[in-house]
Amino acid sequence: MKKGIAVLAMAVFFVGAFTASATAQEPLGIGLCAPMSGGAASWGKKAEMGTNFAIERINAAGGVKPKGETKARMLKLIELADDKNDPREGAAIAQRFVDNAKILAMVGPITSTVALAGAPILNKAALVQIAIGATAPAYSQAGPYSFRVVPTDTFQGRYIAKWAKDQGQWKKYATIYVNDDYGRGLNDVFVTAMKEMGMPEGTIVASEAFQPNDMDFTVQISKIKGLKAEALFIAGHYKEGALIARQARELGLGAQILGTDGIGHPEYIKVAGKAAEGTVYSGYFSLEDKRPYIQKWAAEFKQKNGMDPGLVEGLANDCVELVAKAIELGGASREGIAKALAEIGSEYPPVIGALGENKFDANGDMVRDMLMYVVKDGQAVLHK
Repeated sequence: MKKGIAVLAMAVFFVGAFTASATAQEPLGIGLCAPMSGGAASWGKKAEMGTNFAIERINAAGGVKPKGETKARMLKLIELADDKNDPREGAAIAQRFVDNAKILAMVGPITSTVALAGAPILNKAALVQIAIGATAPAYSQAGPYSFRVVPTDTFQGRYIAKWAKDQGQWKKYATIYVNDDYGRGLNDVFVTAMKEMGMPEGTIVASEAFQPNDMDFTVQISKIKGLKAEALFIAGHYKEGALIARQARELGLGAQILGTDGIGHPEYIKVAGKAAEGTVYSGYFSLEDKRPYIQKWAAEFKQKNGMDPGLVEGLANDCVELVAKAIELGGASREGIAKALAEIGSEYPPVIGALGENKFDANGDMVRDMLMYVVKDGQAVLHK
């Protein structure tokens, strides 16, 4: 069970501070926090689609019967809030959701910086936050009401570092990272993992930072090229990642590009164009996954939306399914949801969702299997 929830939940229950128990006639409210404008807006729109699809699918199947109630109720998206991928907006949204007693749980945000900004507010008020894509290691200690449906950067950074080492193809690595919670944490894990695995001193020839929303990376890439890096690890998001890949090729840097789920987005391939070819990155969702539930979910999504789902749609969907299951197991209250979520994977079976099994560890971190992808002929396919 996630540490601290029982004590905090009891305190919230007795004080009555923003306890969101509702009558049987009221819908079960969810708030979605995601970037709907700015550089990460593509992610936000995908999160919106995944969230709405899950709500409509669950409601069409009869809704959710909360623990202790005799009749099912419908889920409802109470507010879709645009965080603009800005931590200040994230904090303001967290407070607004806390103050709205109709919101039983928050889905999102997507990025680590925004999630970490809102976490203190949400934890103080005992409102669950299930982050869609916050992978920063620091989020593990954000508080007992902070959960996420993605593996941590600690896990992903180590995973891809080991994968790269096992290939035995590259002797000189460079890293380039966005200078925020996400990028710094991921970069540190990758570099540290290389050292811990016994790679020779000097394997990492450069670690170059850039600021969020930068568009010109020629200075960093020129330095990396001069140091003859054979592989380039991008610790950043798809928008900047695509520009880095394109500018690297334009400057004649032929290094193998590596990354994690941060660049695992169709827009990376679209913007980078031919420069994306051969990029290898880690992730945990694929339409090539033959498990029956995943195939059924993907087919229903495509039938409704006229397009195949991607990673973010699947993650948002699973956030909603987890909230629904927690209401069923713990009741229609903020504290009941938190307690039940903390026990999924330990006291309760995993929740089967668009990405397979969803189960939490003691820190509210998701435990998932990883996949490796390679961009081939303009498409991301499973790496063989």
